[in-house]
Formats: sequence, structure tokens, C-alpha cells
Amino acid sequence: MTIKNILIPYDFGANSELALRKGCQLGQQLHAELHLVHVIEGDRDADSERPFLERLQSAVTPDYELQNKVHRIVLHGSVHEELREYALRSHADLIVMGSRGRSPIVQWALGSVTQKLVRSAPCPVVLTRDVEDAGGPQFDSIDGEGASLKAPESPALDLLQRAISLKATDIHIDPIENEQYGVRLRIDGCVVPYCNLDESVATHLMNQYLTLARIDQAEPFKPREGRLLLPPSKNEIEARVTATPVAGGDAMALRLFTKETVFLPLEELGFSISGLASVQKMLHGTEGLLLVTGPTGSGKTTTVYSMLQTYGSKDRNIVSIEDPVEFDVPFVRQLNVDERHGVTMTTGLRTILRMDPDIIFVGEIRDPENAAIALRAASSGRFVFSSLHTRDVASTLTALRDLGVTNHSISGNLVGVVNQRLVRRLCERCKRRVETTQKQKDAFAENGVSIPESIYEPVGCDACRGTGYKGRSGIFECVGFNAELAQAVSENRTEAELRNRIRAEGVPTLTEEALRNVSEGVIGFEEAISVRWL
Repeated sequence: MTIKNILIPYDFGANSELALRKGCQLGQQLHAELHLVHVIEGDRDADSERPFLERLQSAVTPDYELQNKVHRIVLHGSVHEELREYALRSHADLIVMGSRGRSPIVQWALGSVTQKLVRSAPCPVVLTRDVEDAGGPQFDSIDGEGASLKAPESPALDLLQRAISLKATDIHIDPIENEQYGVRLRIDGCVVPYCNLDESVATHLMNQYLTLARIDQAEPFKPREGRLLLPPSKNEIEARVTATPVAGGDAMALRLFTKETVFLPLEELGFSISGLASVQKMLHGTEGLLLVTGPTGSGKTTTVYSMLQTYGSKDRNIVSIEDPVEFDVPFVRQLNVDERHGVTMTTGLRTILRMDPDIIFVGEIRDPENAAIALRAASSGRFVFSSLHTRDVASTLTALRDLGVTNHSISGNLVGVVNQRLVRRLCERCKRRVETTQKQKDAFAENGVSIPESIYEPVGCDACRGTGYKGRSGIFECVGFNAELAQAVSENRTEAELRNRIRAEGVPTLTEEALRNVSEGVIGFEEAISVRWL
């Protein structure tokens, strides 16, 4: 018998918890979909459903949710009849339920409901062990008269905590179909489906995030963004939210940070020995402009914060202008862009230049005016850190020129450029050593990297949730700006000529660095060749 759908009647009591646990075990083993169903006696009332749907949302563990499909349903009417009808509609192959419960209204505490369902069910029914008979604890159901709905925390905070526990960096909430919203998580750089939400639950959830970010909800027809102000119990989490209307409803994206993933020693970011030495040499300076570049989501913020952390215990006045401030940094005086009150990136830069800074962090250079002020600050004796979206180091110089920065200003003030990408690390528990194929040897030879006799490939295990990857590491192109390179910029050399000059100085490309990581068993070959100039 093939089991594809497992129905679990759930009344939030101890016995239904046991049934859920058994159902999850079976669902994992059989790769079956779970249907978590709660029945409320009486006529349908849409307003009364949302709290129960939210409570059902937190019933399953994050790891199980990520790997298996779970449906959550709230029904109204006679318990055994609604369950039987739903079992028929959903083509349930198995029902797993507690033999007793303690709901005084729907009478799950009485054996009659269980007996009626066993007799009339269109599929086999598995009854879990009775908690009361086993001497275990009892819990009151939440839908009896006078009972209160007691969730461990708000749905918004619960989803944040679940995403963090799965090492997710982003949460995406998007309208899909049939009055449903899909929740996806970005884990190790890949967007994966997490769960579906009823429209009422999703709308309430997104409104909670907008409230936490103190975003005005009176203007729903334009994009809105901000930073969540979370309670002290969640002070290890920082989240930035962006909401915008899309076809079918509203969409929301949340970027997540935690202290343990942002404030990392430079040695743990993935720099090669030569790359780390180059960066440390850049950081010995006291003035000029240091740029960290790469596409969105390449880890630029973590790299900059890790660099600034090296000055945290020194007698330096560090001031930043960010849009928005992504993480509270105790040793940095952070100014947030607030265009509604006249604080733009440009006006903010002008302000912090009057705050006697030694080091300035400009969140991102976005336009010619930003670039001009950042270079002016660097030329006046400040050490300026900033980021830019570029393909590699040579294209960064072209981008500065396109922003109106003169060759003289670039050559006189640029300290260095760190261009980066993030790649998935192989799971240390399950990675497997294999002999290098001829195709792989050709790729190593083409990029001038020593050819290893064997490399590692992903396998998949419980530790990495079957993906073969766990965590991410940086791939870096680090170029300190020396006299020769400054001279080439002053002579208005082309981007291709500048790239050749950088290669001539022995700085490896991103692909070469990625293949070096393959040789060292850090990443897989397919991951390495996926690195592109995006």
C-alpha cells in the first residue's frame, strides 16, 4: 500500500501532540504529505479561524517543515463527519489520531468521536497511546468554553525564530493562488519552499512586521521598507523588511542577521593566506577609500562589519551612514537614512563629516554625489569604507569613472578593493572523496590551478538536511592599490588593461580562488564553476 497523504486530527492537547509526533515520523519515512486538521463545532466564522491557523503553523518543527509538505486546515461542524469528509476530499491514505483528548466542546475526550471515525473512515486509522493511561501530563484544549488561545509567542516572532534556527538569511512571503501565500527561505544562498499560509494568516503576519518596523500602513500602494524593532528577548536578531504590492496581493521580503553571523573574525570569512595579508595591509592605513564590492547577497555587509570590528577597541571615532542601519554596532555611531525627514545619503554624509570622525562607513555608493562626497572625505584625511555593486576589481574602477570620479581622485585616494561572492560549503559529516575526472582536470589546468588527484563531492545526510552542503564561505579578489596600479588609472587605461595589470601582480580571479577551495575540500567542483561575474 502506497501512503501519500496522512491526516492528523489536532486539538492542541497532549494526545494530539503524540499523534502529530507519530504522523511526522511516518511522513518522514514514507515521504507523505501531512494534513493537520482542527475542527470547531458550529457554523463557519472566518474571523475565528485565523488564531487556530496561526497556532497550527507552529505545531511542526522547522526542520520537518522544510523537508516535507504540511497542509493546515480549520473546519467547522461535527468533528467526525468533517474529518471523514476531508479524508475523502484529500485522498487520505492514513489517519493518525489520539485515542483521547480533553476538548469539552467538541468532545474529543470522549471515545465516541474516535469510535465513529474508526467505523466510518475511508482509510485505515492509527490510534496513538493514551497520555492519561500512560501517566503522562495532560493539557487543556484551547477551544472549550472560557479557554484562551495561548501561543508561545506572536506568529511574526515565531517565523523569525524558525528561520534563524534553519540558518536562513532571507524570508520571502508572496501571494500564490487560491487565497494562499507561499513562504520561502534562502538557506545557504538557495531559495527553498518552506510552507503555505492562508491569506488571512499571511496578511495578519505581514501587518505585524510592518508594525514592528513602524511603517505607516495607510499607504499600501507603494513600496515600503524599514528595520524591525524587536523585543529584548530577540536582541540577537536584526531584520530588515521590504513590502511592495505585486500581482495578486502584497509581497514581503525580510533580510535576517544575527550577531554570530555578522561579527566574524576576518580569519573565518574564507580569505586565502595572501588575500588576508592584503586586507590586513589595507587596514593598517589611516586615510583613503576602501571598497567592498559584489552583487546583492554576496556578504559585503558582514565583511565590512568584520573589518570595522578590528578598530572597535581602538581610540577611533567611527561614524556610519546606512540605508537602513542593518545591525546595531556598539562601537559605531550609526546614522540612518530617513528621507521623510530630510536625511538622505548625501545630507547624512555631510553631517557626519562635522562629527569629527576618524573612520566613516558609507553603506553604499549609489550616485555621483555620494561618490564625490566619499572621495572628498577620503582626501581630507578620513578612512572611508563603502560598498559598490560591481563584477570584479577592474570593473569597480570603471564604475567609479562612470559616477564622475576623476582618474586623479581614484589614484590618489583609493586604498584597495575587495570583491567577493558566497559559495556553499560541503557538509563535513557526509562529503565524499572521489577521483578527479578529466573534465575537472581540464578546468583546473585552464585556470592555472594545480590539479588535485582527488576532490570531495556532496552526498547528503541528516546534518545538512540531505543537501550535501552546510554553511557558506567567501570567495575573494583582494587588490591593494599600489603605485603601479595608481599610475595605470592616472593614464586612463581601459578596464581590460587594468584587469591584466591586476593578474600580472599575481592576484587570482574569483574562479581560481573557488577552485583552490575545491582542492582544499571546502567546496564542491560544481559550486566552484558556478561562480560568475553577476
